[in-house]
Amino acid sequence: MKALFVIVGLALSAHALAGSELDFDWDDKNDMRGAWSMCVTTGFTGGDCPKVYTQCWKPPMIYRKKHKIKTYCVDTPSFSVSDSDKDRYLEEANKRAQDDGN
Repeated sequence: MKALFVIVGLALSAHALAGSELDFDWDDKNDMRGAWSMCVTTGFTGGDCPKVYTQCWKPPMIYRKKHKIKTYCVDTPSFSVSDSDKDRYLEEANKRAQDDGN
């Protein structure tokens, strides 16, 4: 039992170190909707946008409706975050935009 807790703890800490809170979860519909909304403005060029486009047309983001393949990515994202979180996200986006310009 103790070994199980150690393994779970290591897996969680490795996941936490792997990415920041602003990285996309490729299996989360809402994250991918947000990524789609951001990348559609650039025509899916630059950064991870080409990957966003491809991931949006792969399972689990696709479904079948009336004999057509559709994607969840085109729906409007629904973010439920506080105003302070929004401010932090805007600051981080501004910082990343300035870093890319140099």
